Amino acid sequence: MPDQDKLTAILLMRAALPLTKTLLEEKPKLARKYAGWNRVVQFQVKDDPELACHLQFVDGKLEYNAGRHPAPQIDFVFKTPADFVALMSGKIALPKIKGALKNFGTLAGFLPLMLGLTLLLPSKLPKDPDKRALKVRLLLYFITTALSLLNRHGHAGMREFTRDMPDRIFQWSVQSSDPAAYLRISKGRTKSGRGIYGRRRPFVHMIFSSIDAAFLVLTGQVDNNAAMRDGLLVVDGSPEHGKDISTIMKQIEAMIS
Repeated sequence: MPDQDKLTAILLMRAALPLTKTLLEEKPKLARKYAGWNRVVQFQVKDDPELACHLQFVDGKLEYNAGRHPAPQIDFVFKTPADFVALMSGKIALPKIKGALKNFGTLAGFLPLMLGLTLLLPSKLPKDPDKRALKVRLLLYFITTALSLLNRHGHAGMREFTRDMPDRIFQWSVQSSDPAAYLRISKGRTKSGRGIYGRRRPFVHMIFSSIDAAFLVLTGQVDNNAAMRDGLLVVDGSPEHGKDISTIMKQIEAMIS
């Protein structure tokens, strides 16, 4: 398993940065800033090919790609995984930014998108209903992807949880609303997805009563037991397995705090 800094960097690079695309889908006003863009912004940790990705705009449409790009307009180069984690966690970090002078307009134009991604941080607790709904969506997508990444990279708790488990679905959703996300586990293998898994009934289905309920639980302001007692959360299925995966979710929150 990678050390803690590298594992956290993997989660943020592969589960958080792809959510820039979700931000543009959910915020048309922000998306209009990138109309017509054909540019590449790259993030990498020096001398670590596993920690490299790039965001590619093609005619204003954004795609996330793992690995290095041969000619990015902007290239954020970090000395260590911890430096990348610091930047993504809202702390002070000063990466080398290749192309900053030549492509200053791209750098300045890209910053609002990165600022939008800070909504993921545990410290961000917006009061605006639209921002709360967006945070719930981002968290559900991030957490399910991060859980799968933990498994693939040898996290002891997640590997133990998934190793002997038959093909099962763990589903998260908001009652009478969107968004939803799921994690599929099958004998040590995992795959995350968005929306409601339609091929079978979930083994565990965590159903939030509303967006506000999901916001309170997912941001740790109300724990699962209190949420179930107060009707904010219904866990349909195995309560023991629901508790186990919730414990791992809390570990993810601690990693990025």
